[in-house]
Parts: sequence; C-alpha cells; structure tokens
Amino acid sequence: MLFDLRGKRRHVVQVSFSILALLFLIGFLGFGIGVGGGPGGIFDALGISNSSNTGSADAVFQDKIDKANEKLAKDPKDAQALLTLAENEYLIGKAGVSQDPTTGQISITNDAHTNLGNAADAWSKYLKLNKGKPDLAVANEMVSAYIFLNDAPGAIKAQRIVAQAQPSFNSYGTLAQFEYLTGDVSGGDADAKKALAAASPAQRKSAQKQLDQLRKQGLQVQKQQKKAKQAQQQSGGATTPGANPLQSPFGGVAPTTPTP
Repeated sequence: MLFDLRGKRRHVVQVSFSILALLFLIGFLGFGIGVGGGPGGIFDALGISNSSNTGSADAVFQDKIDKANEKLAKDPKDAQALLTLAENEYLIGKAGVSQDPTTGQISITNDAHTNLGNAADAWSKYLKLNKGKPDLAVANEMVSAYIFLNDAPGAIKAQRIVAQAQPSFNSYGTLAQFEYLTGDVSGGDADAKKALAAASPAQRKSAQKQLDQLRKQGLQVQKQQKKAKQAQQQSGGATTPGANPLQSPFGGVAPTTPTP
C-alpha cells in the first residue's frame, strides 16, 4: 500500500490497488472465499460497498462506540466493551474506504484510517483480556482492517484465529499465503500442509499448485529481504532517504494469480 500525505492529498490516504487487489484475488478467488462473479469483485468480497454507509448507520455505530468508551472509562478491562469498540470502529472506518470505478484505485480517508487504527488497538486489548475463544466474526473483520492498515503481522494473527476456529483449505490457505508474502517460508509451509490436509481429494491437485506458486513468491520475497539486509549492513545501517516502510504490506512483491 502506498500512503501519500503530501500536497493536495493530505486529506486522503491513497492506497495502491495493485498490491491489495492481487492479494485478495488469490485469497478470495484462488482459495474460493465467497466471491461471486458480479460487479464489485474483490471490493465486494471485502464487505465494502462503493456507496458509503447512510448517516443513520454511522450514527448507530458511533452510539455503540460512545457507549463502549463510557464502559471502558469505568473499567478498562471490560473485554466485551473492547470487542464492541473494535467492531464498530471497523464498521465506521470501512465506510471511508472507496474505489475509483475507472482506475480501480482504493482510497482511505484519514478519518477512516484513524477508525481502523482504533479498531486494531481495541482488538489487541481484547485479545489480551479474552478468556475464551476470540469472537470469530470480528476476527474476520480485523483481517481486512489490518490489511488496510498495512499491518502484515496483525493480519496474520487475525487470520490464524479464523483458521484455528474454522480449519479448512480456504482458511489455512489464506494464512499460508499471508506468511509467504511476508517471506516467512517456514511458517507458510507449516500452514500450507494444514490447508492441504483439509482439502478435499478433488481439489488437492489444484490446491497443491496454488500453494507451490505462493511458496515460490515467498522464496522471492525472502531473497529480496536478505539483499536489502545486506545492503543496509554495507551502508552502515543507514536507510534509503525517503524510503516508505509502508510501501508494500507484504514484503514488496505483488502476488500473481495461480492457475488452477
């Protein structure tokens, strides 16, 4: 994702659609996670509409946020209030995510970025306090939130919760994908095995091809990471002037869609 807060773009956080689109193209189409062939495609798969929420819907979400914050002011360890806060900050935040119908580029407003950050913060606190199984519905929402926040570790952690609660080729395949895209080949391998174990005999052959291609991408990312580390060591640890650490959410290499 590319965040540009310079000049006239100060009011909008621009997101590179190519990385995000290809990421979800594999995760949602390649692993068959509920994307139909209708208009909207990947964007609809994220649960985001090109039209923003109505004012009444935002008012409902904000009311729940306010009430949750009131409870947390009295008891910062109220896990249910934190969960409510995480979900509703996300629901308001995603209304500030839009897609240009011509270019396909996704933009996130500054307010939406703040809401998504608040959601991630509340979710993190909730996980520390939650004594039982984390809420699965909100975990699914947080996967998308972390993607938009350019937080690969957060997306992986949320997806792992989903996969452990609902083990399947889809859930573990997506988790393996995220790990490969961060250069974590060993982690990707471990979860790829779980994905294959959960695949049906009919889909196992195509599943193996998909995962093999993702693994190749993981090795490429890993190689680039090593080169970058060596270059940094040779330069005395200095970073490239103007480098944006958020330029790519998953290691700098856009995935390519595997052929079943």
